[in-house]
Amino acid sequence: MDPATAAVMVLLQCSPVEGSVCKPVDMAPTMYASLDLCMASLKDRLASAPNGETVGRCRLVDATVTEGLPVGYTRVFVTRGLGDDAITSSYVVQHER
Repeated sequence: MDPATAAVMVLLQCSPVEGSVCKPVDMAPTMYASLDLCMASLKDRLASAPNGETVGRCRLVDATVTEGLPVGYTRVFVTRGLGDDAITSSYVVQHER
């Protein structure tokens, strides 16, 4: 994946009653190697919500700068254990600005 042409999909779940009230979909951002691949995946994803309750878009990102994460997300590292027995896990989570 060329970091300069990487893309990320961002999805919102909208209220069927008030279409203007939308919240981010609770899922980790997905990186794509190109905008075209992201758009094809977005088309399939939105087809599963034919009434428009899910909306989204693909954005180009520079993975060398953003680490592939869209605005509003951050990476958290959690280490469990000590010394040679320590295990570090990485999580992608939403954060408030």
